[in-house]
Amino acid sequence: MDVDEDPYAPVVKVVTVPSDAGTAFAAFTTDLEKWWPFDEHSVGEVARGRVTFGTAAGEPVTEHLMGGSPETWGTLTRWEPPAVFVMTWHPARPPAMATELEVRFTETADGTRVQLRHTGWEHRQDGGTARRAYDTGWDMVLGHYVAHTTG
Repeated sequence: MDVDEDPYAPVVKVVTVPSDAGTAFAAFTTDLEKWWPFDEHSVGEVARGRVTFGTAAGEPVTEHLMGGSPETWGTLTRWEPPAVFVMTWHPARPPAMATELEVRFTETADGTRVQLRHTGWEHRQDGGTARRAYDTGWDMVLGHYVAHTTG
């Protein structure tokens, strides 16, 4: 279905990185603070500190701001390294407005295919607008991830 027809359609992005699934998974999760573009995508308007990424369902993904409080980006709902993780996604939003983020890692002959699927736009008051912003935002974010894994 065309996005113009359905403003709540999933955002789906796919990149391939030149590593095995375990390395690609760890780079996306454990090493997230090494490549995430905090200047453009951070909860805080102050210098960021670090990000902690849970390692089990029910654990949070949290941005720790320098000199400030921890800010939860979401909560892991599925954790199956190195194949997939799923989490609620609500940076700077209440949990009731959470969307869902699923990231899958599949080894291929060229490395690992990473598929990001972002759904649940109907839970946000600004769902269609937010969906359009994330559609372009994830391109930039994943570009930083690919650069990290290849550099």
